[in-house]
Amino acid sequence: MKSYIDIETIPNCKIEEDKFEWGEPYDIHTPIFIFKKFSTSKLENSIILFGENNFKQQLLSLYNVIINHEESEKLENYTGDEFDRKAILELINSFIKKNESLIAPWEKYHIGLAEYDYVSYSERQTQESLCYVKIQ
Repeated sequence: MKSYIDIETIPNCKIEEDKFEWGEPYDIHTPIFIFKKFSTSKLENSIILFGENNFKQQLLSLYNVIINHEESEKLENYTGDEFDRKAILELINSFIKKNESLIAPWEKYHIGLAEYDYVSYSERQTQESLCYVKIQ
């Protein structure tokens, strides 16, 4: 089984070539996320984790929720912590700009999982709940 890392996606993606029992080849795509604690604030840590891992949809949704003062109603796992709204919006906006020209593995490879599917994966890997917007 041959494997390599696609460094053209953010997050990078490990691609493993495999074969079915009958010999037909297929690839296994595994995004390589950056999971570390960036901040003591759950909201800020979630934003940074989404930003560093190119979660464009979450960043846009978070921006809209926070600018509209809807965090208590629309953010999962939000505990009402005080935050500097202007600084948080600037942080989100900086990641939106940073990621706008980047391509994510789920966009490039159409692997059957979307960005939102990786939110719960991220929570399992970090063993911490994240503040995120549920996508309908």
